[in-house]
Amino acid sequence: MDNTIVDTLPVLNAENDKPHLYQFKKPDQIPGIFRYLPPLPDAIDSIYALSKYYDMYILSTAPWQNPSAWEDKISWLNDFFGNQPDSPFYKKVILTHQKNLNKIAGAILLDDRPYHGAHDWDDPELDSFWLQYGHDKELVWSKNLVNFLIEVAKSNHASIRDKIFSVNNNYHYSLHQTDQTFKKESWE
Repeated sequence: MDNTIVDTLPVLNAENDKPHLYQFKKPDQIPGIFRYLPPLPDAIDSIYALSKYYDMYILSTAPWQNPSAWEDKISWLNDFFGNQPDSPFYKKVILTHQKNLNKIAGAILLDDRPYHGAHDWDDPELDSFWLQYGHDKELVWSKNLVNFLIEVAKSNHASIRDKIFSVNNNYHYSLHQTDQTFKKESWE
């Protein structure tokens, strides 16, 4: 969710500059901070467009020291996608600290950061793939991400990895980086 559908970093970074206002070590530990964040540009409409091609789930982490974050994330999804059976994420939310424990064959994880097991989704043996949101500036909701993923869904290749690489031969996007080269925020 965070920095993939929800515009989280600007809020957390702004609150990090005000340590005197809070009794918490990191801004993601502030109760309620995840509840009313804005969606990323074009994220909501893009999710609905992709739901015609993919069976989608939310796979998100929340700070262990912030119990309200878990509830806030569900409430946020209900606010923006509804709480009805026709919602793309109705009863399809997994909150975990190790995303790789949920990887399955033929699945794509769209995540902005390599942490909490996201990098481990890139698994040729299992045929799962980690696509790093925003690593390539074209692979965001407001640019070419939706069209790229629709082309992947329509590809005739058998494996998800072959589909992604085949479609990407036309674009040459940078699909993800290693966790060793990723730059964390100062408070992470």
